[in-house]
Amino acid sequence: MAVELDLVIGTRRVAFSGILILLPICIITFFYLRFFTSHPKLSKSESSIAPGRKRFKAHQYFKSHAEWKSTKELEFYKELYFKLQNLEKHSETIPTARQTFLILLSQALEDYAKAPGTNILSIERFDKTKLAHFLQSQQDDVTNQYHQYISRRQSGGSRELLPDRQAAGDWLREIAPVKLVDGAWLGHLNNINMPFSLRQIVKQTWLVFTEELGNGNRDQHHVKVFEDLLQNFEPALPSPTTNAILHPRYKLGNLKYWRAAVAQLLVSLFPLDFLPEILGFNMHFEALQLDTLQASKELPEVSLDPSYFLLHVSIDNSHSGHAAMAMEGVADYIQHVARTEGDVAADVAWKRVQAGYVFSEWQFQKGNQVTNILERLNDDSHDRLESKVLTTFNSKIQAARKLHCGSRVKLGKRSLTDWLDPEAFSSEEWRRDFIRCLSRSEPWIYKGDSQKSRLVQELRWGGRMYGSFTKGELETLELWINTLGSDRTPFYYSFIRPTTSPPYRLEESDNSCDSSTADPSENFEKGTLLSRDPLPKASGDNTNLNLPILLPLWFTQCCLLQSFVYAPGRTSDTTGCAVVRFLRAQSGFETEDLVVTGADEPNTAENGGIIEFGLEMITKASLPVPQGLQGLLSLWPSDFATKMLKLSSCPIQNFGVLLGMSMALLELQEMVSECPNSGLLCAKSSERLASLVRRQYQCLQVCLQEIPVGDSRHGEFHQGYGMAKAEIDKCFSLKV
Repeated sequence: MAVELDLVIGTRRVAFSGILILLPICIITFFYLRFFTSHPKLSKSESSIAPGRKRFKAHQYFKSHAEWKSTKELEFYKELYFKLQNLEKHSETIPTARQTFLILLSQALEDYAKAPGTNILSIERFDKTKLAHFLQSQQDDVTNQYHQYISRRQSGGSRELLPDRQAAGDWLREIAPVKLVDGAWLGHLNNINMPFSLRQIVKQTWLVFTEELGNGNRDQHHVKVFEDLLQNFEPALPSPTTNAILHPRYKLGNLKYWRAAVAQLLVSLFPLDFLPEILGFNMHFEALQLDTLQASKELPEVSLDPSYFLLHVSIDNSHSGHAAMAMEGVADYIQHVARTEGDVAADVAWKRVQAGYVFSEWQFQKGNQVTNILERLNDDSHDRLESKVLTTFNSKIQAARKLHCGSRVKLGKRSLTDWLDPEAFSSEEWRRDFIRCLSRSEPWIYKGDSQKSRLVQELRWGGRMYGSFTKGELETLELWINTLGSDRTPFYYSFIRPTTSPPYRLEESDNSCDSSTADPSENFEKGTLLSRDPLPKASGDNTNLNLPILLPLWFTQCCLLQSFVYAPGRTSDTTGCAVVRFLRAQSGFETEDLVVTGADEPNTAENGGIIEFGLEMITKASLPVPQGLQGLLSLWPSDFATKMLKLSSCPIQNFGVLLGMSMALLELQEMVSECPNSGLLCAKSSERLASLVRRQYQCLQVCLQEIPVGDSRHGEFHQGYGMAKAEIDKCFSLKV
């Protein structure tokens, strides 16, 4: 009896254990068939009963994935930040930079085109009065907000931007990437390849850039002033032009400000192609901002120097400061286009100015959003991605054969099992039908949004198909989904299209690189080439001058150090400041003063520079005036001028040689200024040129003194000087 009882008890124990095992399996199978293998489109009632735990996991997934994407995008911008300030070593990044610029510019325009409310896009056609009213209303909004802020503070309110010193340090770190390239949106603007007809407009705008660089005065250099402020929290902060600045130890990790900093570096990179966008960007960036006003008040309250922010409150003023200069630059440019190319071209130019303005404003209003920039930069076309996706599915079919037999999911009229039949999938037509049906099956695929697509979710961690696709296969699938239903042409191009006939098409440059990185001799502005007739003799007593040699050297000399200053962080030391002053003298700007000249400078009667004197020579010699350097070198080819352009594309590497050439070419300027009877320059211009020669000489001497004894650049200086001197000697006979 006892044995029988034991057997019964044993049997019951076994049965009970089996029930414990089978019961969860049945429950899991039920929920799997009920919720996961049914048609993906759940009704509201079905979706509403999804377990709270599952919703929590999904939320956690999206949060971690969003953080992952944000981190990848941040690292992309940090790397681009470094490379764009060191272009001569990273010229391969130029095509990516151009594509990035067009993607971000298009994203900004799309966001604004859909946004309600008043913005600069509400001014459909350029009208200077309307523009001035709009800009004034924008400033009034800021000053009204500041007035309300001051009222709250006077009523006992606490600090709103910087609660304490630690918060101030955190905020300064956040914005540091932008402030450490202050002025970079104009860094490439002073380009010798710019059409001569735009010279005055470019000079007026480039003056804003030199004032951002303190006009060559270290104590007034905006980047240097901000670096001094940040020293309170990061005493060992490296130069913003070095790779070290990217290290996480400096806690500069805000995506918004890294992207905004890169935007500054991108917008000026192609001055020949995107001048109106630069002017528009400049017009917004120089406008007064609320946080600038608040910081100037709150920093002293936490025992920090507010100089950097006070500087921008004052120097950016809308009467005679950068804001006023920016608006005048836009107005002058639109009027120039209307006068030379007509009203339709002026309308397009205005849209492009608006695009630049929006691009700047968008950085601060929507800068925190992730833009899928990495996916959109992928070079694969949609068709090629689709082919890769089909190849991936085809390679998985044997491994997954009959595993989907329990699924009731349908794509079009076929079940998943039918679609993935190996024999049927071998047909090209079958695969095309499959990919077409898959692309239309929400929620498995949401066109243009891979992260919302359920198929992608199931292939990632936490999904039922995790591990069935490799990382590369999943990335290809995501890229394909993101290209679905999207126009591959940047929105920017459709935005700037005129609303009136004739149709306008913006031609993209044939060169992927700007003259600062590519062979500058192949990257001149497009324009009508002048006749190649022999050079006529100039009037006056200039028979001893060889103008076909002199003129190419005269104009091209302005390229030698122009690319040295495009990264503001490289111009805050003694050498950089001297180069800034040298370029200011070449451009004809007045001698630097402790007070900025601002809007007064372009109105100075005697502000001609090297290019203006060269144009005067051409006019006095009764020669046709070329549109730009391309036309000039087409008339009077010069191997040495081409060599100068090539060497100037690497200003850091070739600094010694470029200094030597610049010093020799000062002798050319001096010889021209001392030939009053040559008929090339009037007496007033000759006197003015002599003054500029002295200023340039002083600046080059400072640069030489900063080169350590024994440095190879001293030898390179003499090499450059000798090469240029030999060419200059060909311009003059012994009688001169």
